[in-house]
Amino acid sequence: MAPPRPRAGTAVAAGVLAVLGGLWFLTGIFWASLVLGYGQLDLLVPGQIADAVIGLLLLLGGVSVLACSEAGRVLCLVAAVLALVAPIVGWALRYQRILFLVGGPTGIDPDVLRGIVVAAPFVALLVLLALPATRRWTRH
Repeated sequence: MAPPRPRAGTAVAAGVLAVLGGLWFLTGIFWASLVLGYGQLDLLVPGQIADAVIGLLLLLGGVSVLACSEAGRVLCLVAAVLALVAPIVGWALRYQRILFLVGGPTGIDPDVLRGIVVAAPFVALLVLLALPATRRWTRH
């Protein structure tokens, strides 16, 4: 008799959170240009590339986690770390007078408060992905 299938609660929550985070980063590609009114500045391209890479990694990883793939869990872990590091890089580059905007709209203007709000879901994603139940789900 086969062992029972592991519970999917944490894995499904992590997968959905990763997909939503990926969509949020992908909207960031257009957000700075269209909504903030920066237009098509060459200065925005590095941030748009970061948004695209992180967004696609989160989308691919989230869908793979929902499909019980260990590789998807690893992709989500890498993307979540990048999602946490990217705003920090943006802050550091801003002090060098380089425009590096990452992420989508939040409706929050102060940098520190926006950083906390942006970091919270990705910290939660890292915790969900590190839980033993999620590991069992992706290895099953």
